[in-house]
Amino acid sequence: MWHPPPDPPNEAQRLAALAACRVMDTPHDERFDRLTYLAQRFYGADVAFIGFIDDKYQWMKSVTSSDIPPATERKKTVCQLMVTSGKPLVVGDLQTDERFDGHPVVPDIPLHFYAGVPLLVAPDLVIGSLCILRAEPGDAASFDIRPLQELAAIAVDELELNTLNRELTRLTRVDALTGLANRRCFDEELTRAGQRCRRTGEALSVMLIDIDRFKALNDGLGHQAGDEALRRVGATLGRMAVRHEDTLARYGGEEFAAILCGSDESGALTVASRIRQALEDAAIAHPVTGKVTVSI
Repeated sequence: MWHPPPDPPNEAQRLAALAACRVMDTPHDERFDRLTYLAQRFYGADVAFIGFIDDKYQWMKSVTSSDIPPATERKKTVCQLMVTSGKPLVVGDLQTDERFDGHPVVPDIPLHFYAGVPLLVAPDLVIGSLCILRAEPGDAASFDIRPLQELAAIAVDELELNTLNRELTRLTRVDALTGLANRRCFDEELTRAGQRCRRTGEALSVMLIDIDRFKALNDGLGHQAGDEALRRVGATLGRMAVRHEDTLARYGGEEFAAILCGSDESGALTVASRIRQALEDAAIAHPVTGKVTVSI
């Protein structure tokens, strides 16, 4: 009988590791397509896929069949068992295995044999899976899982390499004066956030934050004071408690911006109010208004 598995004890660390990989809702990547192609061909499978699993969804980074949806609710997946166990899962026949009696999706899948291995990042965090499926049932006991594990290890290596490369290019996406994301990063993250919110059905809010009467500050106190004000505004924004999927950026000149995934208008207004209060408390000098204020 099917019983949804509990979250693993390291669920918070697991989600943080997945977020650090920044792989969810990213563009098509041939490196992962090669691995699913090899898995499908090696095992003579009908379908192979690499999926990443967050708190709510399993999202397919690469899949060899258009019959598999690009995202599935986590609670409806088979792979969620590996998130909890951290171990490979091989099922000779999904349709007759007693463990899946009452599963919300398995009876509708026109496939029987399943084999999957977790994508593990150090030390033992499962961020996704590499799986194959066949239309015909198979012998789980005699299945050679090792090649699938090796392909999964290559997938993890690609993620780690991507993380290193991203760190090397980080400075090209950071505003040197404020330390926040720059316009290029903002544009990229806005596209990514749009893809995420279309997938999850969440709201998406964007805020443009403009320093009031900035020209008067520059003219009255000098450009060095203007740069210092920008730095302090950036530092104040940077200290705001935002979720890992949110982005704070310097949009250009005296303009800043925030991308808030999962926030509707009411949520965005709450964040805007907190920003204005934080800048009020920062008491950044302005020659005309006394303190730097912003319009959002």
